[in-house]
Formats: sequence, structure tokens, C-alpha cells
Amino acid sequence: MKRRTAGSTQVYFSPGVSRETGKLLRRHTDCQTVLLVHSSGSWLQPILEQVVANLEENGFNNIVFHKGISPNPHCAECDEGIRLARENDAGIIVALGAGSYVDAAKYIASETNADFYAAIPTTAGTASYFNEWAVLIDEQQGKKSMITRAPDIAILDPETLTSLPPHLSLYTGMDCFSHGLEAYFAKSCPPVAAREALQGCRLVVDNLEDVIENGKDVALRSKMFEADLLTGRAMMRAGLGILHCIANVISGFYPHYQHGFLCGLLIRDTVEYNRETLTKARLNKILPLVEQVTDLFNNHYNEKPPVVVTKNDLIIEEKELPGIVQLAVSNVNAATNPRPVTADIVEHIIRNNFYLE
Repeated sequence: MKRRTAGSTQVYFSPGVSRETGKLLRRHTDCQTVLLVHSSGSWLQPILEQVVANLEENGFNNIVFHKGISPNPHCAECDEGIRLARENDAGIIVALGAGSYVDAAKYIASETNADFYAAIPTTAGTASYFNEWAVLIDEQQGKKSMITRAPDIAILDPETLTSLPPHLSLYTGMDCFSHGLEAYFAKSCPPVAAREALQGCRLVVDNLEDVIENGKDVALRSKMFEADLLTGRAMMRAGLGILHCIANVISGFYPHYQHGFLCGLLIRDTVEYNRETLTKARLNKILPLVEQVTDLFNNHYNEKPPVVVTKNDLIIEEKELPGIVQLAVSNVNAATNPRPVTADIVEHIIRNNFYLE
């Protein structure tokens, strides 16, 4: 089992490690009651049962379940988790699911001042399992990023990724790559972050095609978690930029556009806008990877997608555009983009990738 530190989060990384969740928790906390914030679906059931069994084997006999989280989580859904945690005096929060569940559990753990929070991600791409940022939808204010708390431990089990369908493997891979890309271009990217970003992006390019074709391969899934750790660390050191300013806001207005899909869609225009800020030597290292990953995205995204079928479906209502542009310009990620994030460039990128009606 590999043990790593990412920020303040202790990372446990190996195939099958999620089956030791209770054992790992016992190393860190004496609390008894667990609120398990988990995804649903038949694909998750075997993993959920194994996690619960190991929790019970290690003395966690009071487990409260909360699965009512949307792909773009709402504060109201988190409020229900907060209520359950407080009513049951749950000192431990465990997230089992994609980035939305990890983010929701962050907010729950923060608001309840939980003694301990463990994240078991079932996608590799968001890097949300070792940072304190949560992206939630507030019913009055729309989608917003907020500082909550990072997980105390992250349990990275590549076996939990093997049921991920091809389109979600593609989209989470695009999310992962976009973290490295924007960190690499960021205004004050330190050399260590540039190395991590480039290495992570290269791992995505080298492995994502094979992952899409053979998602059951645990070794390939491990490579994607490695990429996620690298680009996620780079993101924490350097920040993001205009791509996430736009992607984060659009998915708040149009939740059916999956975040990773938007990342893949916006990569090329992001590079075109920011490329003049890099030296030729640095640019030559990242551009071949950008070409390969955007070609991969364009070749695969409309094969078996759940919602978006053709580019004709990429529609934004003209009346929504001013609000989207305003929120994108004021998004926190604008501060680290190497060029100013202006209303004109945001509108240009949106019009270049979506149909306005």
C-alpha cells in the first residue's frame, strides 16, 4: 500500500484498499458513529457492502446512510446530511462516490465540525479528495466554490473505477488533464507544479484511450489515479484559470452538461488564448499533449454519451449569456489565469463552442 501526503490529506493508494476502510479509520479516530455519504446504483453495491463490512468488523456498528446527492450537489442536499450527522452524533464522515459526493461530504464535515473525514473516490479526475474546495449549488446564488475542509484521509482504490462507463472515463480524464493544463499555464506556476502538471497530463494522454477501451484493467485505472494526484497537486500549488471559470459556471446553469465534458470542449480555446504567455520551450512540451488529448476527445465524446449527442445539442440560451459571462469573469479561478479574464473573451469562447438561441 502506498502512503502519500497531499496537502493535509493522508493518501492510501492500492488495489483493494477500500476493503480496509474500517481498519484505516481505527488508526486515526476513536469515534463510533459514521455518516456514509454514498453514490447509488447497482455497480456500487459490491463496493458499498465491502466498505460497510469492514467498518463493522472494526467496531463501527452505528452507520447512517445518506445518498441523496445530485451530480451537481445542492446545499439543500448537504443540509439533510448535516441534519442526519447531528441527530445521530456522527463524528466520522465517509464519502464513497464521485467528486460530487466528496464535495458534499466536505461541506457536511465542515458544518458539523466532524472529528474525522475520509474520502473514497470512485472517479479519477476531480482531485477533490485532497483539497478543501467544494463546488455546490445554492438555490439563491447558483453554483459557487467555497472553502470547506479537506479530507483527513483519501482511500484511492483503482478497483472502484472499473465499473466507470467509457463516456465517464473520457470526461473525468478531460477534467484531470485540464487541471494540469491550467496549472501549467497559471500566472505564477512554480517549477515543481509545472513538472507535476506535465507528468500528469502525459499520463492521461498515454493511458486514457486504453482505459476507455478496457475499463476493467486495474493497472490502467491506477495510472489514471496517479495522473489525478499529479495534476491535482499542481492545481493546488499554482491554481487554475479561464477554462474552469467558464466550465464551473455553465454547469450551474445547465447541470446536464457534465463538468469533465465541458473541460474537454474548452481545452483548445483555453490554450489559444493563453499560449503567448509561455516561452517557446515550455509551450513545445505541452502542445503535443494538447493536440493528442483534444483529438481523443473529439473522436470519442459523441459515441455513447448520456445526453449530448451532437454539437447541435450544445445550446445556451441567449438570455442566460450575460449572467454566465458576469459570473465567469468574477470566478475565483480568474485570479491565476495568465491573461485577464474579460467579458469579451469569455463570450467569444462560449459562442465558439455553443449554439446560442
